[in-house]
Amino acid sequence: MVRILLRAIWIGCLGMLLAMLAGFAIVMAALLFDPKCGPGDSGGCAMGLVTVTLGAAIPGYVIGFVGYLAVALWRLRPPLPTIRQLRNWGRED
Repeated sequence: MVRILLRAIWIGCLGMLLAMLAGFAIVMAALLFDPKCGPGDSGGCAMGLVTVTLGAAIPGYVIGFVGYLAVALWRLRPPLPTIRQLRNWGRED
């Protein structure tokens, strides 16, 4: 169980990193096509870049952590009964 928790923390950190990189790339692409951002700008466009990048960190971590934890716990569940076991439920063999 400790191994699952440590791996979930690791996957959460990877999710955080990927979410931050994706947010950075999306905003950077949007800034390239914005005519108001560029030389002579007061710096508001650059602050949007930082805000989105840091704002994506926590949701990325939570999605990675909870997603991996859900999958790992789903794999640990006991196997479901077969059709034959359900059909013979309560009967003596």
